[in-house]
Amino acid sequence: MVTANTDAAEGQRMELRIAVVLAIACLAGCAAPPAPNERMRDVAIITSGNTMSYSFAGSIPEIVIVEIDGSPTDRPYGPIELKPGPHTVILKCGATPHTSNVTVRAGEIYQFKKVVAPGVKGCVASLSRLRAARR
Repeated sequence: MVTANTDAAEGQRMELRIAVVLAIACLAGCAAPPAPNERMRDVAIITSGNTMSYSFAGSIPEIVIVEIDGSPTDRPYGPIELKPGPHTVILKCGATPHTSNVTVRAGEIYQFKKVVAPGVKGCVASLSRLRAARR
C-alpha cells in the first residue's frame, strides 16, 4: 500500500513539474522583444497582442501585419518601429484585411490583437495604443 501511495504522489509531482515547465515556455514564447529605451525617443512601436492565439483549422497565428504605408513588412508579428506621423497599417485577421489609419508620436506603443465584435462573424483585428508618448 505504501508503494502505491508513493507512486501516486510521485506521479502528481511529475505532472505539476511538467505543467510549470509548459506554462513558462508558453509565456516566454509569447513575449515580444523589448524595444531599447533610447530608440523610443525617436519612434513609435507596433507589437503583437494575442497574435499567437491559434486557429482551430491549422494552428497558425491568426493576425499579421500585411503592410505599412503601402509596403509589405518583413516582420508580420512585430515589433515594428514607425517614425512619428500618419501611417496606414493593414492587418490581416484570418482571411479578413483590416485597415487602420493612425498618427503616432515618438514613445508611443501600439498593440494589434484579435477582438470579438458582437454580430460580426469571423476574425476582427484591432490596433490600439497601449502607451502614450511621454512628455
